[in-house]
Amino acid sequence: MASISLRGIRKSYGDGPEVVKGLDLEIANGEFMVFVGPSGCGKSTLLRMIAGLEDISAGQMLIGDTLANEVPPAERGIAMVFQSYALYPHMSVRDNMGFALKMAKVPEAQVREAVNKVAEILQISHHLDHKPKALSGGERQRVAIGRAIVRQPKVFLFDEPLSNLDASLRVQTRIELAKLHQELGTTMVYVTHDQVEAMTLGDRVAVFNGGHMEQVGAPLELYQQPASRFVAGFIGALRMNFLPCLEVAGRFALPHAGDLGKLTLGIRPEHLSIVAPEQGCPARISLIEQLGDAQIVHATLDGGAHTVAIKLHGDQATQLRPEQRIGFVPQQNKAFLFDPAGRALAAH
Repeated sequence: MASISLRGIRKSYGDGPEVVKGLDLEIANGEFMVFVGPSGCGKSTLLRMIAGLEDISAGQMLIGDTLANEVPPAERGIAMVFQSYALYPHMSVRDNMGFALKMAKVPEAQVREAVNKVAEILQISHHLDHKPKALSGGERQRVAIGRAIVRQPKVFLFDEPLSNLDASLRVQTRIELAKLHQELGTTMVYVTHDQVEAMTLGDRVAVFNGGHMEQVGAPLELYQQPASRFVAGFIGALRMNFLPCLEVAGRFALPHAGDLGKLTLGIRPEHLSIVAPEQGCPARISLIEQLGDAQIVHATLDGGAHTVAIKLHGDQATQLRPEQRIGFVPQQNKAFLFDPAGRALAAH
C-alpha cells in the first residue's frame, strides 16, 4: 500500500489551455478515493498522470515517500483497470490473469497459487480454463480486475471500469469492488462520471469541474454541505432544483437575511413537501413519474418561467393529477443559497 501526494499538479498540451489547473490533493494509505465529474473535466487525465501514461507539466507527485514524476509506469507499483477489458482473446482466463507475473519471470507454481487465490476472491474460479469470449461482460471485467490484483500493487487505478456494463451488473460489480477494498485494504483511485458510483464507493470523493477540483470530502459531506452550486447540482440521485430567490421570496422562509436579488435558491427534490397553493410557492403539475417506491412530481411555477421536481415516497402522489395546482415548501434547514459566482452561502 502507498499514499499519493499531488502538489500543484498542472497539465497542458503544447500551447493549448490547461487541462488540470494547479491541483493539490492528499490520498491516504489504504483510502478509496473517487474522482467524479462530467466529461472533459480533467479527472481521467489526472489518473493517467498518476499511472505515468501522461507527463506532468508542472508540480510534484509522490507515491509513498518517492517523487514519481519521472519514474517509469512499470516501476510505480501501480495496476490500472480500464473501461475496456483489454483481455487477450486467445488466452484462457488463468493465462490472462497470470500474464504480468509470467513476464516478470515469477515461478509457475507461484503464479498458479496467486491466480487461484484471486479467482476465489472474485468468484471466477470456475472460469479459469475458459476463454474471454465465453464470459459475460461482468465476468470479463472481474478477470481484468483480477489481472491487476495478482500483481499485488501499491495502488489500484480504475478508469470508469463499469461503464460498459448494464445497470444490474453495475450495481453487482460495484458491491464487489467495495468488498474487495475492505478485504485488500489497498489504496484505490477510481474515476467515474456517475455520481451514484462515487457516493457508494468512495471513502472520499473529489468533484472536478473544468480542470479544477471544486470540493473533496466524504460522500455525505458533499451531499449535505456542498461548497458550490456545481457540486450541489452534480451530487445527488436527482438534480437539485435551482430557483431565483426573488421568485419564491415571501412564499416561505429563506435561510438568509438581506438582499436576495442576486442569489439562487437550491432545494433537492427529496426535501420539498407539497401543500395547498396558498400555503407555499404556487405551481401547476405538468408530469408525474412513477418509480414504484417513489414518484417524481414535475411542476411549473406560476408565470411559467421555472420548474421544480418534487420526490414523494409511498402513495403520497396518488391523489395528484397533471394540471392540478399545488404549493410546495422546503423541509426545515434543507435549503441552500448560492451567490452569483456559484459559491454556497452560510445560512444566517
